[in-house]
Amino acid sequence: MNESKLKLQLDNIINNLAKIVGVDGSLIVDGNGEILSHNVLQDADIDLFGPMAHVITSSSKRLTNFTNQGEIERVLVESRRGKALFLHLGNVNFIVLMNTKANMGMVMISSKKAAESIIELTKNLTPIQLEEQTVETSTEGNIIEPSISGQVSEKTSQESVPMEEISIKESKPEAKIEKQLTEILDAPLEALETSEISIPIIRPPIAFPQLEKVNEIPENELERSELILTIYESILKAMSIGASKIMGVAPARGLTRKFLPTKECEKLLKGVDVKNNSTIDFDKIRENAEKMPLSERENSFIEDFTKIIAIITENYGRVMGYSAFRGMVRPEFKIIKESYGTIINELKIKDKIHPELLDLL
Repeated sequence: MNESKLKLQLDNIINNLAKIVGVDGSLIVDGNGEILSHNVLQDADIDLFGPMAHVITSSSKRLTNFTNQGEIERVLVESRRGKALFLHLGNVNFIVLMNTKANMGMVMISSKKAAESIIELTKNLTPIQLEEQTVETSTEGNIIEPSISGQVSEKTSQESVPMEEISIKESKPEAKIEKQLTEILDAPLEALETSEISIPIIRPPIAFPQLEKVNEIPENELERSELILTIYESILKAMSIGASKIMGVAPARGLTRKFLPTKECEKLLKGVDVKNNSTIDFDKIRENAEKMPLSERENSFIEDFTKIIAIITENYGRVMGYSAFRGMVRPEFKIIKESYGTIINELKIKDKIHPELLDLL
């Protein structure tokens, strides 16, 4: 079925549902966070519904798994002014928004009927394929080869790096995960710096690279600009990993793509896309950077990356909450701080970082 025909049929389903008293609108969002159909008329940023739906349904699914209550069927969110019904339908998420006039029984029956039709229409949708991660070589001579499952293997001509130093950990029993995540999100940053709490990780298909410790800023202008690029690449990679842990790789990629400020940072981001593993294409950024006059690079990098990080952080925060996001990026940001802590201050990178990330550096 072609896209236009699919959209027409999905539009018919949600338009019929909107005829029910109290239904304010509904959306159908695919696994990549793309909106396939919607009739939401109220003032809402519908681009955020896809990642939010994934976060809500996946978190609820984990909760029912913890309590042995079986497969999740639906999630109902209630507020003073209405309700939102979330249904995970295999390849898509279906969201129905209601006001206080809605008859819940009628909406549930109608939504179930609509869901059956949506499942049939979208059963052949193909989720985005995750690209294989390129092999990254650490400063110690180790080759870190993350697989699609997120498992890490090492090949080295020197002494192997202990597994506890790699940011992607073996998964822990689910009961421990829930307890640890609560401890992490509730604990102050200072306590976490010295604690032995490890963050339970939903493993994305990318490993955070080992970073060389740098204590001095190079005097050479080219080397200094390259160092700044490397620092920002590490920060944005850490952010991508954190978002992927919470909302899934494909929704994280979709959200980052939507809000990447290409127009505001045109020189740096021209032709830059987000890879299928949710990380920003820094090869293309470096290609663009080489076209800039060397004397302008340092200031341009700091100015543009400050904007990029601020915009992405704001939108990540709106979807998953700042505290949850900070909790998920802490291991990677700790590595960044240990490697570049002194020079991040001297280069004024930390001074301009988004306030929600400031304490992590």
